[in-house]
Amino acid sequence: MKVNNPGKKDLDQLVMLEQETFSEAEAASRESIERRLKAHRETFWVLKKDGRIIAGINGITTNEKDLSDAMYTGEDFYDKKGRWLMIFGVSTLPDYQHNGYAAKIMHEVLQETVKCKLDGVVLTCKENMIPFYEQFGFVDEGVSESEHGGVVWHQMRIRRRDIKRDYKQDVIDCIVIVVVAAVLAFLLGRFVILNCNVPTGSMLETIQLGDNIIGSRLTYKFSDPERGDIAIFKWPDDESQIYIKRIIGLPGETVEIIDGKVYINGSDTPLKEDYLSDEARTDVRSFGPYQVPEDCYFMLGDNRPNSADARLWENTYVKRDKILAKAEFVYFPFSQITWLGNGAEY
Repeated sequence: MKVNNPGKKDLDQLVMLEQETFSEAEAASRESIERRLKAHRETFWVLKKDGRIIAGINGITTNEKDLSDAMYTGEDFYDKKGRWLMIFGVSTLPDYQHNGYAAKIMHEVLQETVKCKLDGVVLTCKENMIPFYEQFGFVDEGVSESEHGGVVWHQMRIRRRDIKRDYKQDVIDCIVIVVVAAVLAFLLGRFVILNCNVPTGSMLETIQLGDNIIGSRLTYKFSDPERGDIAIFKWPDDESQIYIKRIIGLPGETVEIIDGKVYINGSDTPLKEDYLSDEARTDVRSFGPYQVPEDCYFMLGDNRPNSADARLWENTYVKRDKILAKAEFVYFPFSQITWLGNGAEY
């Protein structure tokens, strides 16, 4: 059974729990419980068995340090960011008492107090219940000024530093966090992002030798690759190797390189490539023409004199389904952080 916060649908059961646990003079009214539930559901904790609430704890967070009768009658003392948790009632249905259910909820409430970094917890109880609360570390501060229900109450307090941490649960929480992080990292790496290191200078000056790149796997799930995109793909001559180049030719186009300038579909105007360095423009070799097949792309490196790209590959074109991601930005070295945009204009 797991401790949870109740909802509006649990109001009837909360009222029944209150009425069956406390005397008529001590029990909160239905209106009071409904008001508290609406105002601060997060400070109600219940334990259910087969859908039935069998035990619960309720109270408020406040900046007051002592529990007073006035706190039971309204919400004036409630502060969501309050430093102290005031517990109004610890309840267990008669048929389920002496089975550790109240202790289980109290343990959860105290652990939550630690996690929320509250200063501590305060409650009042009858004298015969003092030993029960002392086992958790509560300290009896003597008879309370409370006259609630016409009963003598003792005020009990435990400070956060005195709450015994559930290190077993901490270990479990850490394991869960690590597992979830590992799964998310796997899913991100498999379906969302691609991380790669550039081992050559074929994309200088846009990408430096040794740069680490993040690529988006999602971009080409929803749109086609565009001219000028820097793409990460499987090398068509050996698909076990991952390459990064710039998309120059699109499916169905004719690409020709004349004196180092790129022409598309026989245009008289060369492709505008502002990303090329002065050194790259010294490559005045001619290649092609190349007729790019449907569903394929023609790739070139930005460092044209020193790039092994489509001009030299045995299998010239990269198929659409072999493009893994669009390179988005350089993230390391930190001094080289750069957003990689689209560059070629036709």
